[in-house]
Amino acid sequence: MQVVQSFIEKHQLLQANQTVVVAVSGGPDSLALLHYLNQLSATMNLRIVAVSVDHGLRGETSLEDLRHVEKLAVEWNVEFVGTTVNVHLYKAQTGAGTQEAARILRYRFFEQVMDQLEGDVLALGHHGDDQAETMMMQMVRSVRPESVRGMPVSRPFSSGRLIRPFLCLAKEDLLDYCSLHKITYKLDESNQHTDYTRNAFRKYVMPFAKEQNPQLNKHMQLMSERARDNQLYLNSQAEQVLETMEISNKNEPFVKFSIRPFLTFPLALQRTAFHLILNYLYGYQQEEVSYMHEDIFFNLLHDDKPNAELDLPNGLKVIRTYDEVRLTFSKPCQPAAFTKTLYIGDTIELPDGSIVTAEWTKEDNELDLFDYICDSYHVKLPLIVRTREPGDRISPRGMDGSKKVKDIFIDQKVPADKRKVWPLVTDSDGQILWLVGLKKGGDCVRAASDTRLRLQYKNNRDT
Repeated sequence: MQVVQSFIEKHQLLQANQTVVVAVSGGPDSLALLHYLNQLSATMNLRIVAVSVDHGLRGETSLEDLRHVEKLAVEWNVEFVGTTVNVHLYKAQTGAGTQEAARILRYRFFEQVMDQLEGDVLALGHHGDDQAETMMMQMVRSVRPESVRGMPVSRPFSSGRLIRPFLCLAKEDLLDYCSLHKITYKLDESNQHTDYTRNAFRKYVMPFAKEQNPQLNKHMQLMSERARDNQLYLNSQAEQVLETMEISNKNEPFVKFSIRPFLTFPLALQRTAFHLILNYLYGYQQEEVSYMHEDIFFNLLHDDKPNAELDLPNGLKVIRTYDEVRLTFSKPCQPAAFTKTLYIGDTIELPDGSIVTAEWTKEDNELDLFDYICDSYHVKLPLIVRTREPGDRISPRGMDGSKKVKDIFIDQKVPADKRKVWPLVTDSDGQILWLVGLKKGGDCVRAASDTRLRLQYKNNRDT
């Protein structure tokens, strides 16, 4: 088993004086692992603890498997912790499938044992053939390269790390090891049921693949390690993309970014950044997000339509407004139209907290886009401050004729949601004097009277 020792050293899976919890099912793979690590404990001063779970799916047979593990642990002078979990009850409570429910309950127990024992490592008996099966299934299910990485050699788990020291071996190697050391093991007959996807791959796909390449398990493990290294590099580079974005971690998380700078990055980084965003918003990579969603997302970025929405799984929305894209779970509030009367000398407050004031003035120099002055003689009072209505037109200063307010919004690239609450000012005859901040109408020339009408708009946020 020198190959395993080299694999452990290469990936720094074990250190001296650690507490190693070994997940043991009673089959040849996990028992070979328990035996190997127990042999290794003498030289590395490891505390070995065997942990076994009876899922209650095969009645007395599965309970016998747990008892067999306990019996061998006693023979090998290894600590043992076992339990029985109710998979059927968990399925009924959550709607999970059998395999998923068993896995969740199994790992939940492993985590409890790791916490109780302050374990450094949870060791699993997955081998190279398991890895090849996993990657073949991932290839069939996904077109995303980052989804075809197999099982990690090591990853954080509970109080320590989860490791897989046998990924460098084939199934045959473990059977030979059990035979050499006269290890009796149990076989789970459910592994022969091809209604489980993995079992079907194991029975029908893998024999042909290994016939074509007897070293398949080694090649797939090397591919897995390289794929993970490559993805780590891409993720680190994609952080540069995320730095151009506004990312909120408040009660309602969202991500907002500008399309133009986003598209200056290489496409590989754009794709990676997209999935990092999903990881952040979902809390994990959502399996339901397929390559089709990814394609639609990028089509949305390149589309000529300035306003568009995309629905992703579990209520996540992608909202494009001209050059801005926002990913959020929040449902946008439908803005309410308003109409308010404004008298000279008064100040009115609009629903968003902004204010409009009206007064007489002798000045004729406007300060900015939010300051409006016009001759008073052709304005019929009182004034009306309201939102846009269908067919609204304004006669902008310096232009012959009139223009649709809708077209001005489009020309100025005003987001669709803001158009619904954008204030405009009319006189009591309905003449639009001012589309606030965008276009000014109404004459502003010297006349016999030097008294003029002045309107001012103030808002704490950008209009």
